[in-house]
Amino acid sequence: MWTNINRFATAGLVALTIAGTTIATTSQAEARNNFGRGLAAGIAGTIIGGALIAGARHPGYAYGPAYYAPAYGPPVYAAPAYAPPVVYQPVYPRCHVAWRQNAWGDMYRVRVCD
Repeated sequence: MWTNINRFATAGLVALTIAGTTIATTSQAEARNNFGRGLAAGIAGTIIGGALIAGARHPGYAYGPAYYAPAYGPPVYAAPAYAPPVVYQPVYPRCHVAWRQNAWGDMYRVRVCD
């Protein structure tokens, strides 16, 4: 939930970032060694941007861990409902193939049904 304090803080950080980038950069393209200022501006932008993103993702965390409200919503899926398994009664008799032996010792297959 956005309050006026959050909006003013965000607007202030954005204004500070824009003002800092205009001060840190030069008006003309000059071949100077500005590595230190560029590094400082990059680190400041990273810290401010990280704070803005963290505040947007976890709105209650700015007031301390006691008021922290997780940013995750309720689960989209429901827990599976376990029911007793359905036992299907066979419509046709259960049959299988078995090997049998006749009186002369010859093997043959036969279909045996329950």
